[in-house]
Amino acid sequence: MLPQVTADGYDEMPELRGAADEMANGALATDLVSATVKRRFELRWKLLTEAEITSVVGAWSSMVTAGSASFTPPGGGSYTVTHDEQLKLEVRWEKLTKTAMLGSLTLKLRQV
Repeated sequence: MLPQVTADGYDEMPELRGAADEMANGALATDLVSATVKRRFELRWKLLTEAEITSVVGAWSSMVTAGSASFTPPGGGSYTVTHDEQLKLEVRWEKLTKTAMLGSLTLKLRQV
């Protein structure tokens, strides 16, 4: 189980997959793969312990190597997701005391 995201640490972006191009006459041509709305998710954590960072990195790594994972967003529901072109995770560490460090990171997911 992943740690709780920060209060402002969750975004959900509905999208249609395909392409839109402007034609020479100025018209917009849209070619959709499907009319089904898919979602992208962004999860942000701040000030996690090393064990919590390890948990998030482990879940992300498992998802990437397996090709997908099940995701339940804070508002409920269930989605099959994969990484959103994210083959590396940047962990930003903050030193709180001489020996204590806490990390922050962002995970981007894309509905399959």
